[in-house]
Amino acid sequence: MSVRVVISNFGRPHDIGGNYDAFWRDTPRPEPVKRLPLFEHRADWGFHLFALGLRLMDLGIADEVEFWDYAEFGTWKSRERGLSYHYTGILRVNFLDEEDVSAYIRHRGPPDLFVNHGRNGLPILRRLEGQCFRVHVPALRTGLDDHSNHDAECYLVDADEFLDDRSMLYIPVVNTRDIVPDAERKSRDFIYLAWPHAEKRHDIAINAAIERRMTGHFHPVASDALSLRGASITTSDYNERDVVELLQTSRIAVYPGDVTSNPAAMWECVAAGLPIVVNAAIKGGKHLVVPGVTGELASEAEFGSVMQHVLQNRDAYRPREYFLKHWDSETLLDRYIEFFRQQGWPC
Repeated sequence: MSVRVVISNFGRPHDIGGNYDAFWRDTPRPEPVKRLPLFEHRADWGFHLFALGLRLMDLGIADEVEFWDYAEFGTWKSRERGLSYHYTGILRVNFLDEEDVSAYIRHRGPPDLFVNHGRNGLPILRRLEGQCFRVHVPALRTGLDDHSNHDAECYLVDADEFLDDRSMLYIPVVNTRDIVPDAERKSRDFIYLAWPHAEKRHDIAINAAIERRMTGHFHPVASDALSLRGASITTSDYNERDVVELLQTSRIAVYPGDVTSNPAAMWECVAAGLPIVVNAAIKGGKHLVVPGVTGELASEAEFGSVMQHVLQNRDAYRPREYFLKHWDSETLLDRYIEFFRQQGWPC
């Protein structure tokens, strides 16, 4: 029996309309590309999303893996509606809106396993009820009236408070073959990997850098996106610098965001051997921080002093070693698969 897996990370839908069924009926399926094993996927955007599908194919469990998202128009990550193969062999399917997804499901049928990341996929989870085994990775729940686990058969959650008998903690996997420490090439005090959105709180890192005379780098941040007057902080926009090189040339990493949750970049920093200072007010992902081992939690008022402490005692931390022992990528993916089976996935 052929097993088809869909992983989704939906952005915002587009209210355009049209003959959805005709589009998918008349859109030819592209020629497949040679599938790549898990660690031959470059350490770039999407590794933590695609990894489960690649692992399922590596193990011979899945025959087909698709990645669903809404199309993006006029941005750096412009994605046309339709079908295209990612270089790993995963089929990318880009939609306009929820009705477009429903038309595609009518055309292709439901998957056997549907793994959704984020709140924008909730309507699709609900539409697939009773048609497949559904996994929800809800991430940030701020602004939602209901914080309970619902609309899926099981859940990967980002904070202990959301754990129940159908969930386990979500830990983004990392390409640990590409992302490795480099003890020699250090050229700045800290790195912060985050888009310049308000909830990412770049201002906390900027103030700390000015007050403590620390050097840092923000990525991906356009040169004119933030006011950095008085701060020894450089920036680079998406695709302007190699992220692995930025990690390897930094002494520590910071994550001062508050109304945000568990980004894969935090785990990449730890896998690169960087102790990380994380805002104690972060909404999800605190399980990354093992005090004295992977890094420290810090209040906004104490953020700069904790950064300085970690810099001065950097060699006492063991983030990479702890990461490999507890969060090895293949082992972690296999735990997820076994958890799905325990929760009722019949594959």
